[in-house]
Amino acid sequence: MTTIPIPFRAAQRYADELVAMLRPYCHRVEVAGSIRRGKPRVKDVEIICEPIARATAHDLWGNPVSERVELYGFLEAQRRVGVLEPRLDRNGRPAIGERYQRLVYRGVALDLFICRPPAQFGLLYVIRTGPGEFSQRLVTQRRFGGLLPDGWHVRDGALHDADGNVIETPDEWDVFRAIGLDWIPPHERV
Repeated sequence: MTTIPIPFRAAQRYADELVAMLRPYCHRVEVAGSIRRGKPRVKDVEIICEPIARATAHDLWGNPVSERVELYGFLEAQRRVGVLEPRLDRNGRPAIGERYQRLVYRGVALDLFICRPPAQFGLLYVIRTGPGEFSQRLVTQRRFGGLLPDGWHVRDGALHDADGNVIETPDEWDVFRAIGLDWIPPHERV
């Protein structure tokens, strides 16, 4: 599918519809990408969500050992009835996974990023808000021209310090604070 940019207001309307559809299945749903940055033309709708996971079995100590994520069933049902369609890459492959789904909604490209542990919502939100050059600098260590403290890295959607510890980043501000920067509004990120 060739993506044709659409006006911001139309993209925002589609994003709002999608957020409303996803909200019952998620702790948190946010619009990211060029819509969040307020670009006048939008190539795709990018949404990040943290699904609700319900324990379905527990071990002897009461710890959950399996869970059900109803969001996956909802998305599958929406694909079955044609509300959402898989969007193929240039090699004809779909992306319908537990952490990322490349879809089409009402003729508009949709990138759905699903935050599952160990990923941290705040970090994914910053990265997926972009733009790409800013996100690349964010995950690159300072000694290589990036914004990340030397020795730190990003793996599996989580920020890790030089000792390999996960830095909790439930919100976007936590990411900026952790790496020693003031928060930068989305439309000023370059």
